[in-house]
Amino acid sequence: MKRFTIAILFALLLSGCIKGVNPNEEFHHRLIMNGRIEQGGSAVVMLSQSMPYMEKYSEEDFRDMVINWAKVTIIHGDKEEVLIGRKHEDYPTKYIYTGTEIEGIIGESYKIKVEYSNQVWEATTTINEPMEELYDIEVVAVDAQNYTIEATLPATKYPCNIECAMAESKYYAPTLFGSYAPSDTPRRITINRPMDNLIRSDYSPYFRRDEVVRIRINTLTDFAYDYWRKWEDNFINSINPVFPSTSNPPTNISNDGMGIWAGYGANYYRVVIE
Repeated sequence: MKRFTIAILFALLLSGCIKGVNPNEEFHHRLIMNGRIEQGGSAVVMLSQSMPYMEKYSEEDFRDMVINWAKVTIIHGDKEEVLIGRKHEDYPTKYIYTGTEIEGIIGESYKIKVEYSNQVWEATTTINEPMEELYDIEVVAVDAQNYTIEATLPATKYPCNIECAMAESKYYAPTLFGSYAPSDTPRRITINRPMDNLIRSDYSPYFRRDEVVRIRINTLTDFAYDYWRKWEDNFINSINPVFPSTSNPPTNISNDGMGIWAGYGANYYRVVIE
């Protein structure tokens, strides 16, 4: 398994390969989080541990790094909820923590607290207002087999990113070149295939005929925008042997944690490729 495969997999497993590891020093695992909460929805959190940046790993190696026994608490004002961990095959970690009681509200702040192996990690985020609806959505043929989706992105005062889920999957993965800065004017954009394949090296940005694509557009905090831009850079560089990824994305996780806890203002769409 090559280096780009590691980056694709662990970027989705929370961008957790540590660069610049000295082989003569003992490696210390760091907690990695990919957690979200959106308006009208409960928190969804994936947890894993970092691994040294090496040439070869198996998928089983990564699965062994998933954290299944943490205590994860969401705090909103004077309310607290301990999330429930459960298996979920649609997600990269195959295991997620979810809640039912605390739902996201636009403009509100939410704190997460993770307790695991006698350590504590925390982060806080805010949910921004969703943008106006996409419009002029159309499927565009690249050739006889490959398609993209084009749409007009309305003006927005917040940065945003685009994620897609294929078929009936519950997991929305970021799309290639899918992060956008705020803009006072509408923009015509191309929506590419999500970067959701963990072990294939032949990623293609195109969709195929008869595929069902579910699109989620998130408004972001400034930190989340910086995170996902760097995440995307790492993905692109990971498949480029000339300029491989050399650094991890920023983080808002305390106690030397990695990854992201973020609030999102989300809108959803469904497109059939035909």
